[in-house]
Amino acid sequence: MRILFVGAEVAPLAKAGGMGDVIGALPKVLHQLGYDVRIIMPYYGFLDDKIEVPSEPIWQSNAMSQEFSVHQTTLPDSHVPLYLLKHHSFAPRRIYGDDEYWRFTFFSNAAAEFAWNFWKPDVIHCHDWHTGMIPVWMHETPDITTVFTIHNLAYQGPGRGFLEHTTWCPWYMDGDNAMATGIKFAGRITTVSPTYAQQIQTPAYGERLDGLLSHFNQNLVGILNGIDMELYNPAKDQFIYQTFTPDTLEKRMANKVGLQEETGLEINKSAFLMGMVTRLVEQKGIDLILQVLDRFMAHTDAQLVVLGSGDHYYENQLWQLSARYPGRVSVQILYNDVLSRRIFAGSDVFLMPSRFEPCGISQLFAMRYGCVPIVRRTGGLRDTVTFYDPITQQGTGYCFDHYEPLELLVCMIRAWEGFRFKEDWMKLQQRCMTQDFSWYKSAAEYIKIYKELTGQAGELTPEEEDKINVLITKNLSWDINENSTLNEKATEDKGENDSEISNKEKQAIQENTNTVEGINLEQPSSSITNPENKTSEIETEKSSENQEENLEQPSSSITDSEDKTSEIETEKSSENQEENLEQPSSSITNSEDKTSEIETEKSSENQEENVEKPSSSITNSENQTSEIIIKESSMSIDKVKTETPLPQSSSSNALKTEIAPNKAITSSQDVLTNETNSSVSNSMIYSPKTEIMTEKS
Repeated sequence: MRILFVGAEVAPLAKAGGMGDVIGALPKVLHQLGYDVRIIMPYYGFLDDKIEVPSEPIWQSNAMSQEFSVHQTTLPDSHVPLYLLKHHSFAPRRIYGDDEYWRFTFFSNAAAEFAWNFWKPDVIHCHDWHTGMIPVWMHETPDITTVFTIHNLAYQGPGRGFLEHTTWCPWYMDGDNAMATGIKFAGRITTVSPTYAQQIQTPAYGERLDGLLSHFNQNLVGILNGIDMELYNPAKDQFIYQTFTPDTLEKRMANKVGLQEETGLEINKSAFLMGMVTRLVEQKGIDLILQVLDRFMAHTDAQLVVLGSGDHYYENQLWQLSARYPGRVSVQILYNDVLSRRIFAGSDVFLMPSRFEPCGISQLFAMRYGCVPIVRRTGGLRDTVTFYDPITQQGTGYCFDHYEPLELLVCMIRAWEGFRFKEDWMKLQQRCMTQDFSWYKSAAEYIKIYKELTGQAGELTPEEEDKINVLITKNLSWDINENSTLNEKATEDKGENDSEISNKEKQAIQENTNTVEGINLEQPSSSITNPENKTSEIETEKSSENQEENLEQPSSSITDSEDKTSEIETEKSSENQEENLEQPSSSITNSEDKTSEIETEKSSENQEENVEKPSSSITNSENQTSEIIIKESSMSIDKVKTETPLPQSSSSNALKTEIAPNKAITSSQDVLTNETNSSVSNSMIYSPKTEIMTEKS
């Protein structure tokens, strides 16, 4: 089946509302299901910035006494052919403007010429008043049928007088405007939600076409819009600050902080952040928000960020609101797709209190990104957002029925209170994110309509049903990365390699340490007492320096063993350790941690004893606990008191790490003898050793 979509907007190339999302997503799904789907749209002046278009046209013709050409390219991220209709009226870098009635009437006429003379489809799917005349022109073409989709009944296009003066109107044409003619002559009329299909048949929502729609209600069908769940996927979206899934919602906080920074709001993770992405018109309920926001902001810690443009009155009112609440209200008067995604991903709730809403796409994006919607139950909002009951833990959002400021305020307060219960709130977010908003179910309904209009049975084949079910399951699987298994394996391999390298480095360090310890054990002047009141950081730094200095100390033991291999040195050091353990009057030493002048003095004193008893030094290993050190220290505390004076308080500020050679130590003994007689009672430094010395005294 050959299907041609005709519309003024196609996302992501040209979008001003929900129509662009529909034409940009539905053809992709139909193409996946095996249908020959193509799109034709105006060649706007800004499209060259977004897509590469061949300079040579594929077809040229005339319409309304104007020449035009058609260029062919492909819809981004798909294989759907895209035709761009080029005319100087579309050269300005905008979609809509003051002359839009003439421009889009010409576009409809040129698209009809294209379907008659170049690529003839079985079904032409028209969208809104911009293409309302195509069903009229195709009425007497038996092999082409039409589907006319109403996205917003409030905009009905040019009247009959303008159409008769501008373009060709057949004798059988009837209708007051472009929208009415499309409704009358289309093979099937669809709206973008079941509730809206019922509402537009009433005077309240019919926009003076309720009688006409009621008359053709047998042709009227409401089919809910969907979204491109692959394009709008928080697990893969590169435009948000941090990707996340329903199982990793804790990562979503980074998007909230990033949004606050980008929009100038106060950085507050616990603030109740509300977001809006909308056209600033009366339909969207902006007047309700302006009436209740002052009271709500005065009694809560809420923040608000608004993105959109529209009526100057609402723009000015929102600017004044942001001036009254600096750091709490941010108004961005523009359209920015990247910022809109960040608002969906970073806001806690999404405000959409519309007066009427044919379907609404923004609330679907918000729920997809874990942003809880606050909506009025009308049109498509009623079909997509269900009432949240915290007792039964069912529903996906906060809803109110009547278009009244007080009802909106109460709904906002309920959401603010619910936000305080973090566990329940997270479950609500997860429920929103796991809803099926894909186009596959909606596409199945459109396929049935296409088949009925072309004389086929209006049912899906078993193969189509199976394929749709598979695609729906894939969309709900939250497959973060198709190559995740390969990435995980690469990460594991990298971890194993790092572990192997780390083990090799540790072995090399251990070998070097053993060699240094073996050399230090042979030095007769290496028994240095390590003061316990020094921090471990200083000890580690001094230890590495002292190991290098110990290798440079001139000692008879080292001189005698220079020609021996490292194995003999290791054996000798182990023998010396055994002999040292048998000495009852040993002094506790540390071969690595020499940290101060105190240690130098103690080293000199202990060297005299080592001359009489060369093997009387016990090397203190690095793995001894502090309790063992204190216990053994108490065994020789009397000796330390009489022979080794405690340092003066002034010396504690200038720690010296250099160990003098043997001749320097010998010369320092005279200084030590004089200092022994000095009083130390007034210069004690608090440490575990000094406490023990005081108690024994």
